[in-house]
Amino acid sequence: MPPEAIAIIEELQSENKRLGLRVKALEKELYGSRSDRRPPVDENQTTFSEIDGVSEPEPAPACSKSSSRRKERKGVKKGPKPINPDLPRVEERIADPDLKELICPVTGLPMKPVFEEKVEVLARKPAEYWVRVIVRQVFASPEGDAMAYSPWPADVMPRSRIDASVVGSILCARFADHQPYNRQSDQLARHGVKLNRGTIGSLVRLAEEKLDSIYQAVVKQTLACGYLMMDPTPVRLKTDQKPGSTKQASLWTYRALDGPVFFEFAEGKHGTTPEKTLKHYTGILQTDGASNFGDVPSRTDITHMNCWAHVRRYFVKAEEAGEKQAADYLAVIDRLFRRERIARRFRLNPVSLLELRRRFSLPAVDALFAKALAYAQSERMLKTPLPKAINYMLARTGELRECFLHAPSRIDNNLAENALRPIKLGAKNWLFIGHENAGPRAAKMFTLAENCRMLGINPEEYFIDVLSRVDDHLASRIDELTPHGWLKSKNG
Repeated sequence: MPPEAIAIIEELQSENKRLGLRVKALEKELYGSRSDRRPPVDENQTTFSEIDGVSEPEPAPACSKSSSRRKERKGVKKGPKPINPDLPRVEERIADPDLKELICPVTGLPMKPVFEEKVEVLARKPAEYWVRVIVRQVFASPEGDAMAYSPWPADVMPRSRIDASVVGSILCARFADHQPYNRQSDQLARHGVKLNRGTIGSLVRLAEEKLDSIYQAVVKQTLACGYLMMDPTPVRLKTDQKPGSTKQASLWTYRALDGPVFFEFAEGKHGTTPEKTLKHYTGILQTDGASNFGDVPSRTDITHMNCWAHVRRYFVKAEEAGEKQAADYLAVIDRLFRRERIARRFRLNPVSLLELRRRFSLPAVDALFAKALAYAQSERMLKTPLPKAINYMLARTGELRECFLHAPSRIDNNLAENALRPIKLGAKNWLFIGHENAGPRAAKMFTLAENCRMLGINPEEYFIDVLSRVDDHLASRIDELTPHGWLKSKNG
């Protein structure tokens, strides 16, 4: 066969492969579930047993779903789960039957009490609003040139005629439960309270002015940590160009490792925002593979690390598109993540963690990079998911390898994405930010609400308490009113 014909055949085969992968990608986009989960591994595949002295348990024999559920239920007490013991209990005693019903129909003798039966039922009292009428006496000198009076209670906003309990409820509903102002206005109207969304917005603005010092304290605490995760997410911002039009803005996330988190609003997704915020920051900075972080990752006082979870997503897409070679890369990456989970499960100290990575993770990572480089040099790099995944990984070799050289550290940026997830899900309710001035305000309130969520604090209780105390609190002790400080003081 002439060489020209062979070249044409190879070109047609490559084109056929590209089109086949494109069809699978489109089918996945239309009908497939958007998940990074892989299908069950082959039964003959070897399992992870690299740590000395630790062997994997033998797989259990296959069984039906019903039998496995019966095994899970074995030893578990049947019946409904007990209601939260921390909730207050109000006992109600049912009146005894009439005396004529307490006569035994057989013997004619009166019945005797034998035992008591109790049942706990979860109940709810609807939201209750009332008007506090607060009276204070004003004193004046005989000449009328001096006056004296007691201050209003700390939990009252006298000019707005609103109690801190109402403002705290509004903040919790908007920034923790993601209910837009118009929906809150409708809910208040059902209880006989008329507050339009403009008034609610004004109350949030007043609260933001009160809580700004607490937000700044959270920012300071976060940046003081030597390990920072960063990730931006787009949000829609309303514009005045034409009715109903919006433009893209962003919320930047800065999260300390196992510590506080704060958000920052920016009209765009450019690197100028982190450059200004992290001007004086030194330490570890972990991001995804995006390029919109400005010059911060390349600074000499910054140790930049990337995210293996993002690398893994590219190979998952390649495997779903039908490229079988992606499974070999995924197997190595999955073992890396599994080894990290084991280290966190057994709470290895930094020395032991680094030794574990030196013995097992780093050799596997170096072998993975060598395999990817050999593929890139020998194979014809088509525009298919697998070459894209390999190029993505090779372009970030140093930052990805850096994840295994520090302890404590993580090999993914998922903690920052976890902090953003409630906002992205809640954005389906409020859709966009209504004004450019509302963006920084939302970032501050989201910061306090997200820290409460991470610490398991009731955000409504937190907002009500700090709104009542922040005006009289010493500025030098403002850390006590941050969510972390508030929880510490509450627990004693």
